[in-house]
Amino acid sequence: MMPRNGHRYLIAAAAVLAATPPAAAAASQIWPDLNGIYWTNSYSAKIQPMGGGDPPYTAEALAEYRENAEAVKTYSLNDTARKLCTPDGVPRILASPYPFEIVETPERREIHILYELNHVIRLIEMDKPLPSADELETFPFYSGHSVGHFEGDTLVIETAGFNEKTFLDNSGAPHTDQLRTVERIRKIDGGRALEDVVTIHDPGVFTKDWSARFVYQPRPDI
Repeated sequence: MMPRNGHRYLIAAAAVLAATPPAAAAASQIWPDLNGIYWTNSYSAKIQPMGGGDPPYTAEALAEYRENAEAVKTYSLNDTARKLCTPDGVPRILASPYPFEIVETPERREIHILYELNHVIRLIEMDKPLPSADELETFPFYSGHSVGHFEGDTLVIETAGFNEKTFLDNSGAPHTDQLRTVERIRKIDGGRALEDVVTIHDPGVFTKDWSARFVYQPRPDI
């Protein structure tokens, strides 16, 4: 759902998160600078693995996907993200045709990703382990629980603990609560683009792990 004045929301939210004492400026140099507003220049309702083809569904999951895809065509899919504006989850939110902003706060060891779509805010706690399996199972979130770290110029985000109320894309691709994702985010093309390669693990739906790639353009003008 496209909110009104969504870009103003991104700017206002970022200002609150980024408000730090002067001493924090030096700390910000520790991390590669991914701060900024980004926007994709292409969109597809269906997620596609790198290299093309279809995700490696199990036979049962493929049948469920085909049923969901038909329901999308008749607007009968129980899709709370579009009907009630709940978060899209990962990786679906990565394909959003609306802008998002990355806000780094090194002094708090946190990164926030603010999405215009449904005003979703993802918190990435840096240099921490994921919560225990019991906590992930007890407190599943739409966007899961995310932790991150830097490997050189690449931000690596691990996410788990998803509920089962989301889809992997806008065409109805299913997942289970076994879903785990690993994103590798970095600037490419001399800093003129941002790349997010997400690896998807869900043995309840797929026969093997697979990856998808998303590329965004910086949009400091909005």
